Amino acid sequence: MKKIKSITKKEVAHIAKLASLDLTEAELNRYLLDLEEIMNFMNQIKELDLKSISETSRTSEEENVLRDDLVTPSLTIDEALSNTKNTHDGFFLVPHVLVGKDS
Repeated sequence: MKKIKSITKKEVAHIAKLASLDLTEAELNRYLLDLEEIMNFMNQIKELDLKSISETSRTSEEENVLRDDLVTPSLTIDEALSNTKNTHDGFFLVPHVLVGKDS
């Protein structure tokens, strides 16, 4: 089986940038070591001979117990928005979270 390649410091910095994280050099080095360790564990798992083990979609017999999805009385739009100053067309107005190159 093909090994998972190790990660570079440049890739860690890129991931941090995508996540809008401003990491110090020490933090970059720490995350690089952590991710390399994870990759090593993944490679160890890939080396296991699992041909004799049947596939399964469940590892336990536990089951989700779901209730019926019933419509119940709720707040009106005006009631829901009554404690905020920032609204627009019946919606909460919040600061931008994702900022792209054009923003």
